[in-house]
Amino acid sequence: MKTKLIALVALAAAEFTFLQADVAAGTEFEVDSDVAETLLTNGKAKLAETPPAAVKTKAVKVRVLTECAYGLANDVTELPLDVAKQAEKDGLVDTDKAAVVYAASLKAAAE
Repeated sequence: MKTKLIALVALAAAEFTFLQADVAAGTEFEVDSDVAETLLTNGKAKLAETPPAAVKTKAVKVRVLTECAYGLANDVTELPLDVAKQAEKDGLVDTDKAAVVYAASLKAAAE
């Protein structure tokens, strides 16, 4: 199994026979797991971190129908789309735009 690393110091192929070419400090490279263990232990390299993919979740305005974790009845709140769909199936919220407008008008009239 291969492990991706980033060189913390310059690694010379002459010194490290498992390398096919010199590796400059800051360069990402890949080696067998047992070799990676040695380089990590000796402080010559660090694991290359792959950044997690950014997940964009659409937010949806909802009218809360009953007191629950999302608020009190007739509150208007925003939930991630998948959460809103499940909460609507559970009868806790309404995602219909007219319902949201109505609940907002109730709050505005009360103020």
